[in-house]
Amino acid sequence: MLSYILSIVVLATVVVELSECGTNFMKPVFNVMTPYSWAKDRYVNDTVTDESNVMYNGEVCQIVNLNLLMRHVARYPSLYWIRRMKNLHKMMNNNPDVVKKHKFLKTWIIPFAEENAYSMSALGNEEAATLGRTFGEKFKQLFEGKMDLIDYTITSKEVTQQSFHAFHKSLNGTILADAPMPIPTVDDERLRFYSKCKKYRTYSDKSNVEYDSFVGGTKMRTVVDKIKKLLGVKNLKTEQVITMHQICAFELGMFNQSEWCSFFTLDDLLVLDYLFDLSHFWQRGFGYPINWQMSCPFTSHIFKRFDDIIAYKNETTVADIQFAHSYTLLPVYTAFGLFKDSNTLLANNFESHKSRLFRVSSACPFSANLGTALYKCGVSGNFVVKMFVNEEEVNIPACGSKVCLYQDFKQAYKLLGDCDFQKICKTQ
Repeated sequence: MLSYILSIVVLATVVVELSECGTNFMKPVFNVMTPYSWAKDRYVNDTVTDESNVMYNGEVCQIVNLNLLMRHVARYPSLYWIRRMKNLHKMMNNNPDVVKKHKFLKTWIIPFAEENAYSMSALGNEEAATLGRTFGEKFKQLFEGKMDLIDYTITSKEVTQQSFHAFHKSLNGTILADAPMPIPTVDDERLRFYSKCKKYRTYSDKSNVEYDSFVGGTKMRTVVDKIKKLLGVKNLKTEQVITMHQICAFELGMFNQSEWCSFFTLDDLLVLDYLFDLSHFWQRGFGYPINWQMSCPFTSHIFKRFDDIIAYKNETTVADIQFAHSYTLLPVYTAFGLFKDSNTLLANNFESHKSRLFRVSSACPFSANLGTALYKCGVSGNFVVKMFVNEEEVNIPACGSKVCLYQDFKQAYKLLGDCDFQKICKTQ
């Protein structure tokens, strides 16, 4: 009788685990590979809030300028990962026992052509179309009749050009404008500052201590050992498990299904998500001051633009819309104190950070965006600021509320407005 009960328990556990694997993963657990809609958890047809006006101290304030920083849309994997995926599949396919247990491996063909590496996917095009519509409706009052007064900036990477093109097409259609497609400015100094900062690169080289420690720790070893057993491969490495995770993430995001996801449970994905967050925290987050200090070219541009608007030195620009990368957004988030936890992310405190604020899957999925809007109040003439992360208004750490007086905002972040990039990035 006891053996019968144990058999039922084991069978139930297997059924639960199989039903969990790969079927309920469309949520923010894939770090920077997370599709935007999974992080937003909303439908395309949800009502969009008009943010053209805000209330401050009992008076109406009207938007006069918007700085919008967007991560590029969903894309294909990089060439580096595509080749790792091919090598992994070849290794598994050469093992008859693995193929016998997981028959899909025999017929699976990698759906990511090398010539498409790092370029916009169909999912990315959908994200751009949705965001063009959303921002067009959210800031319609600012954009109507002024589409030619928007400054667009991209990086030297083609995926940002593709993101801009798809976004502009959607925004243009939403505003019912007939504006010609503008030529965006390429500015790596402002949007890929991390590639220009020598001091940052020296810190980046030594920031993998916590990542490496977590890789060798109990949580990751448990995930790797479980997948080894599932595959029947004794010499499977952590890097290969991460490659399997990449296939699962990209296939599930682009095609809504992936048999590679069947190797993981949701708990496995949460462990891997923390592993990647450790890397981002120490290389682009609160780990080292240089991570946020180097965002100076971008942050100082915001303050200069707003100051010029206030001083009537610029009446020809209503918005800066910029397309960049996760390596851009994360340091900027950090510079403004967004997503800061009370304790440092370490290899040994996974359990205490299960509800962490610094969660890249939610904060910086594909198409992630940070909006900083400047408003002028009609009676007092005061200027106030509001910030939006992934379209949602957020509390501004500088003042602890969702609307800040601009002079207080500027004072609180004075190191971001008055900064010397060359001095910050100079090595000793």
